[in-house]
Amino acid sequence: MSGRFARVTNHDGKVHWVNLDHVRMIAELKPVKNNTARTAIHIDSYWVERQLQVVETPEDILGQG
Repeated sequence: MSGRFARVTNHDGKVHWVNLDHVRMIAELKPVKNNTARTAIHIDSYWVERQLQVVETPEDILGQG
């Protein structure tokens, strides 16, 4: 397996594996009414461009790689 991967969890508890080589941007979002802070991960590869909102901090995500 090539690349650096990070294990992240969305707000529903679903686990995703993100290839850090395809991450274009990681941004910490402000908390919204009684919700915890979230992190948005923007992923861009040859086939897909998408955004995941996860519960880990940017430091936690980058520390896994």
